[in-house]
Amino acid sequence: MTGIAAVAMCAAFTSCSKELSSLSPEEQENLVAQQMFSKYENAFIAVFGQPAPDQEWGFGTLNSNARAMTRVENANANEWADPSKAYGGLLVPPPLTDEQIAVVKKYFQTVPNIKYEDPHWTNYFIQQVYKGGDDVGPYSPEEYLAANNSTRIVGSNNMDHLAAINGDFVDHINNFNHGDCSKNHDVLDNGYTVNNPKSHKDKIMYMKESTTASFGYYNSNGSVRRTEYTGLVSFQTIIDKLGPEAYCLDDGWNRSFMGFDFEQMIGPEIIEGTFEFEGKTYNRLKANTNMYCCDRSEKTYSTIGGVANFGDEPDAATKRQLLAKGYLPTSTTFKDWVKVGGCADGYYSDWIVTLTEAKTNIPYPEATSLRVMAEDLSASERSDFDFNDVVFDVVRVDDGHAKIILQAAGGTLPLRINSNNGVGGWEVHKAYNVAVNVMVNTNARAKGLTGEDNLGYKELGTVEGDFSVAKFCETVRNIRVEVNKSGVWMELQAKTGKACCKFACDRSKNWVNERQPIEEVYQFSAWVQGFTTTLLPANNN
Repeated sequence: MTGIAAVAMCAAFTSCSKELSSLSPEEQENLVAQQMFSKYENAFIAVFGQPAPDQEWGFGTLNSNARAMTRVENANANEWADPSKAYGGLLVPPPLTDEQIAVVKKYFQTVPNIKYEDPHWTNYFIQQVYKGGDDVGPYSPEEYLAANNSTRIVGSNNMDHLAAINGDFVDHINNFNHGDCSKNHDVLDNGYTVNNPKSHKDKIMYMKESTTASFGYYNSNGSVRRTEYTGLVSFQTIIDKLGPEAYCLDDGWNRSFMGFDFEQMIGPEIIEGTFEFEGKTYNRLKANTNMYCCDRSEKTYSTIGGVANFGDEPDAATKRQLLAKGYLPTSTTFKDWVKVGGCADGYYSDWIVTLTEAKTNIPYPEATSLRVMAEDLSASERSDFDFNDVVFDVVRVDDGHAKIILQAAGGTLPLRINSNNGVGGWEVHKAYNVAVNVMVNTNARAKGLTGEDNLGYKELGTVEGDFSVAKFCETVRNIRVEVNKSGVWMELQAKTGKACCKFACDRSKNWVNERQPIEEVYQFSAWVQGFTTTLLPANNN
């Protein structure tokens, strides 16, 4: 045991008794570690409260580690492809070419009643393809005449609030409104970083932990959400239908294409009241007839069809004929009658988008991965709970191996990963080739501290263990993380129901800046005490 450890040992007790000298060096170091952790634990509980007895710190199972079905707002297109950022480096699909857009439009404008083929993605990009208008194919009208016989309705202009839907879960996809998407001028190119940027323009949004179970749009004119007029097909389905002219869609991105059929008001939402005629009760429609369309095939009472206008209330015989043909009055005067029909014609070309699964830009599998953030016990001295003293990712390679990717080293004590009594493993400052007192990738300089903030991630190497899906989380928990404090190497642990020195989360969660309390960024206390099942952003983020 080193001299400094002996001094620390004496300080840990009320006096240096003869009992201390009777302990072996290993037992003495264990006592030092116990005293250090006890001090840390007291500070942890004082700040965050008593941990829930079943709190496993993200190392339970993949299911319990997964976040609730809540999308993290992720509009930072200038960071998506940067492997040093929270997203882990995403492969961002390029904008569609004019040739691809033309082929997709042709398919949706000429093939009716397409099916919905759920790709079963949770992380995906969604890009604008086509906003319906008067540029249509031979079969698919995208502009409609309202029941007032004068208002022209471009369906896409009334299609807002594009949403991903799974049961009661409705995930609004930002920036998609009026059948279009606002253009992002700063989408980072693949292979570049924020510090070495090259960007492109695109109408695109990234969806994190969302759903592809179904999609819908909000009819802003009719004040109703439409989920039943959606078709989604793979690029291969379009190729199978159109042949060689669609080969341009086979570009390696495995895109799915989704179209929507515009529908106006045709249900109970257009009913304003009822009236009696010849012993039967009929509905009376709202007078605002531009809220819905009508059946243009009916020519009996109008040269345009679908609308009957009378100078005075028609006689009983005329009313009987109108009602028999499906006409209903739009006012209490019974002068105007409408045969309600729909705009939906079975062609899903009023609005077309494309979906691409979001995959990592880092060249190894990411089907199973966790991010580990750790505190080196110094927080007990200055209440500095930032959990950025070391941050690293564990990414499964196969059942027996995983890669360790170092992301940040915000501590100023020697700290090593996966070492067996000093044999093997990696000391994190040496991995970055900096001195122990240099903080890495935690914005330390902004606090006037010694640090390097743009060193990126470092692949440390591969570790062995049971990294099967069933055992992955527990194996990650058992990867040793040790700090040298007061001359003693101490393991940073995460025991169930006890104060943690490390925790695991998904790789989309970024670590906090130097000397920034983690509570400012995440609802950490609520997670510690079990009020939230996962680590969620703070309410002000």
